[in-house]
Amino acid sequence: MSYIRKHLFIVLISLFCNFGFCNESEDLDYVSVIDKPSFSINSSDRQITLKGESSSSLNGSEFIIQIPNFKLNSNKLLVNINSKEAIYNKNIGFIRFKDSAELEALNKTDKLIISSEEITLDLTNETFSSVENVLTNLNNLEIKSLGIEMTQKAGNLYAEFSEGTFQIKNIGYISKGYAEKLYIISEDNKIILEEEAFLDQDGFIIKSDLIHYDYSLNKILKSINSSIENNS
Repeated sequence: MSYIRKHLFIVLISLFCNFGFCNESEDLDYVSVIDKPSFSINSSDRQITLKGESSSSLNGSEFIIQIPNFKLNSNKLLVNINSKEAIYNKNIGFIRFKDSAELEALNKTDKLIISSEEITLDLTNETFSSVENVLTNLNNLEIKSLGIEMTQKAGNLYAEFSEGTFQIKNIGYISKGYAEKLYIISEDNKIILEEEAFLDQDGFIIKSDLIHYDYSLNKILKSINSSIENNS
């Protein structure tokens, strides 16, 4: 599985993994309903908070939070996650944002926005995923997919999109495509399309089992078992 822009996301994933150690009131285990709940991590170089309008808990380990707002602020990255509801389980280590979930991450050069009806952060396995329809925007690249999974391995972040369609708008051309499995290597401005791959470069259409595409140069780098049409 390919990786996606380490300098934007490695900090994000590592901080998510530390979220299981948030500061919480000692009385939370004994309270079933909490008004204005707040979980937080504060240090000299970063701040992480998860707040909401209200929350409820049956066992003190899992909290259902209404109108959650997740914020990460560091010297490298700004992250916001919002939705109408979130489930936070501090024992098994996940936060599931439900109903109109949106993640926005910013650094000095990149802007990432991911929208879905459900976004899950698995703090134990260090994964970020959704099995719902997902809309992803990274700068001028837009991807619509049926699911997304990102995970950190050996210091790299790997990203996979299921049944993904994409569109790139650059000056002078628009490229779009589809694949059953779609990967991105943003550091090299590459998209990898696998299984029923389709790429349309302003009417120059290629169908293939596998396509490697440089979207900054609008150039096909590799294709396997390909057929070509020209509708321009």
